[in-house]
Amino acid sequence: MAASREQIMTALLSRLAGSGEFATIGRRNRRPESIAAINTPALMLVEHSETYERPSPNQPPIRTLEVRAIVYCDVGQDENAIPSSIVNQLLDGIDSVMVPDSRMLGRCTLGGLVYSAMIDGDVIKAPGDVTGKSLAVVQQSAWGEAEAPTTGAAPGLGSGAA
Repeated sequence: MAASREQIMTALLSRLAGSGEFATIGRRNRRPESIAAINTPALMLVEHSETYERPSPNQPPIRTLEVRAIVYCDVGQDENAIPSSIVNQLLDGIDSVMVPDSRMLGRCTLGGLVYSAMIDGDVIKAPGDVTGKSLAVVQQSAWGEAEAPTTGAAPGLGSGAA
């Protein structure tokens, strides 16, 4: 049976939360202006979309969850601080935790919940050169059931999903 959406989101947030020293972590996006500098860096994991792919009529669909990890920092009025430097370190941390958790499979499976979870697509950045407030949006995909696909092809390939 496929993992629930909540199980997947909880596991992904837990993994990402361990990637850096975040002062604020959540699944509900907040306006950056509403987060005090003392409460940054912040990590928000928000749901974006879902895609269903059905390899054949007699097989269950392969579900892809598209989510966004939003990283935000505020260095305040310190003219010598470089906000994008902090965000870059946090992005490196995210890269470091989105690695295969199964050497045999060579995929990040979120502890066996999904076939694969990975960073997928562009990372959108606002460096914060003028305001001291920096932001990065990282696209993530989690798809399929933990079992290997039965069609012989990796689910999601060719459709832009990871």
